[in-house]
Amino acid sequence: MPKNSPLSPRKQLYFLTVVHTVIDSYATVLPHLLPLLLKKIASQTAARNSLAGIIISVYSTFSSLGQIFFGWASDRFQTLHFVTFGVAFTAIALSLLGIAPSLFLALVLLGIGGCGVAAFHPKATSQAAALARGERGFAISIFLTGGNIGRGLGPLAIMYLVVYRYGLESMPWCMSAGVLIALLIPKIIKTSPPAAVNVSPQVVAAPTNGSAKRKNLWGAIRPHLQPLLVLYLLSVVRTITGIGLENFLSLYLDDLQYSDFARSGVIGLFIFAGSMGIMVGGSLSDRINYYGLLLFSFIVSVPLLYFSLHSSGGTFLTLLFLGNFVLSSSTTINIVLAQRLLPEHENIASSFMMGAAWSIGGLLSIPVGILGDHFGLARVLDGLVMLPLITVVLVPLLKRK
Repeated sequence: MPKNSPLSPRKQLYFLTVVHTVIDSYATVLPHLLPLLLKKIASQTAARNSLAGIIISVYSTFSSLGQIFFGWASDRFQTLHFVTFGVAFTAIALSLLGIAPSLFLALVLLGIGGCGVAAFHPKATSQAAALARGERGFAISIFLTGGNIGRGLGPLAIMYLVVYRYGLESMPWCMSAGVLIALLIPKIIKTSPPAAVNVSPQVVAAPTNGSAKRKNLWGAIRPHLQPLLVLYLLSVVRTITGIGLENFLSLYLDDLQYSDFARSGVIGLFIFAGSMGIMVGGSLSDRINYYGLLLFSFIVSVPLLYFSLHSSGGTFLTLLFLGNFVLSSSTTINIVLAQRLLPEHENIASSFMMGAAWSIGGLLSIPVGILGDHFGLARVLDGLVMLPLITVVLVPLLKRK
């Protein structure tokens, strides 16, 4: 495995962004698949929304909570294997979902694919930051935007070009792109520790290899416990709303007799809006006050999302796009601020702001599904879009720090 890349740090960042696009194309195919998967593996008497909540929860547990472990591991072992095998495992396991004969095997595949997602993100995110050359917020926003473009458009390619044409059983063919990109990673991305790359002074000053003396994790967290908790809670609430809409909106549209093509189009638009919000918010995070952007994100997104659910046609699509655009615009701020608070444990900081927060949103899909079976998905979705307002009272605590 070469120690030097033939590409400049900026080009390596762009390639890493493409890798993120590819892996998240697989990682977010589940919302599109859910109605079809449930029809195949669920009994006629099963409570569909509750079962969907279990499926979402299992996948989120592995893909999100696993990021804490892999964040810890990648802080101690400077290797691209986390990135390479993460892409490969995700592509192979999730592509095999189409031929899973039972709920149990589907859950096993989701667990394996989730581990691949978890292995990839902490290491890849810190690598993107190290390649930033001083533009940390912009670099992370570009990296995250690549993933969100994959999340928005990648599943559409899988569904439109393969699944909706040839059926679920054709999905294994989709793994080829992920396997190919995994083989290219060690040839293109530099494998030396991130500190060797020309990055911001704060990052360079942080020890990044096993021989350097590292501050105890709790010792690093304790002085910044309050702002870290606030950042985490902001991420959790944003994620509960995002994951809830992303997955259960698909089932809700299926209940409304949307065609598979139209349903996937709406879900893809919703997720793509998030990618644009992350890109714009990330670039703004290097220029404007994060406090104002956080307040704007969590206040303005609520009426946009609420009224989208009570609209139709072009108004529905426009408000849905704008709502997730605004809600997602503060995502990069959470990650950058957490990494600044924990400069010697950046992978763990990233994993908590992404993985640990996303896992809570996924785990809460079980009660969301149960509530959906009892009260209807329309009422539950209305409640989900109101949640960001709860966090508005927490933002001033962050400002004081």
